[in-house]
Amino acid sequence: MSFLQTMSLVVCLVLFISVVTAVSVLRGETAILECEHKVPTRDSIIMITWKVRRLDNTHCYYSKAENKKFSNCSDRTEFNSTSLRIYNATVTDDGTYTCEIVTAEGTFINQISLQVLVEPSVTLLLNKLGVPECRAHGGNPAANMWWTAEAVGSISTNTAMQPDRSWTVTSTYTVTSNNVTQVTCLVSHPTFAQPQNHSISIPPNKGDKYLLLSMIPLAFLVILIIIGFLLFWTMSPRFRTCLSKEIKNTTVTQQDNNDQNKEDVEPYACYTQRINTIYNSVSEI
Repeated sequence: MSFLQTMSLVVCLVLFISVVTAVSVLRGETAILECEHKVPTRDSIIMITWKVRRLDNTHCYYSKAENKKFSNCSDRTEFNSTSLRIYNATVTDDGTYTCEIVTAEGTFINQISLQVLVEPSVTLLLNKLGVPECRAHGGNPAANMWWTAEAVGSISTNTAMQPDRSWTVTSTYTVTSNNVTQVTCLVSHPTFAQPQNHSISIPPNKGDKYLLLSMIPLAFLVILIIIGFLLFWTMSPRFRTCLSKEIKNTTVTQQDNNDQNKEDVEPYACYTQRINTIYNSVSEI
């Protein structure tokens, strides 16, 4: 065998053929993942390996070579020849499943993206503020949501993951016109044959009510500022009067202290004067 023939054989043996597919299954059903490449006979398989990486970053691994097997996957997972079965599929099974088959013809890699579908529960109601609120709860993947109305309004949408890894989408439609009497929320999801639409009526003058509710905090703050200013203005003359009296009392107290000190010093001055007089008289004698 020539050198080129040998190299060609080596290249064929290490040839990698990769295929990427997507599989969806409803929650609670059995997910069947198949390697796309079928080998002529099972005897030609040298080794088969499944590598599982879920969206929550957990991993499991299955390998079979001759009569040796290794697996650290859950009990709901079963391996049959080149297929992988997941019983009672849940949202936590979402992830990437990679199948590697090594045969005499080469290595075949099949990457499968598994998504477990969960139908969301859709509701439309007026929230505590009287604003239309549309909610798609507990779905996987997250639902798509949009509004139709007689006039343009302000839309706010929030998407949150629940503890069970399902999704809840909440959208509110704030009416900015008095002419709007009804709004419609439309929700699409892979589990729906067609988008669901839910409508709700808005009582008259709701737009004014929403505006009034939004202005209440600002009005309350303005009232507090005005009350504080009036209190300060009212108490200001009294404060100045009290301050003036305090200064006057302080001046009177200081004057009284000076008079007292003067009285205390005067006897000593008289005594000194008498001593000096006696001294002068003695000197003259």
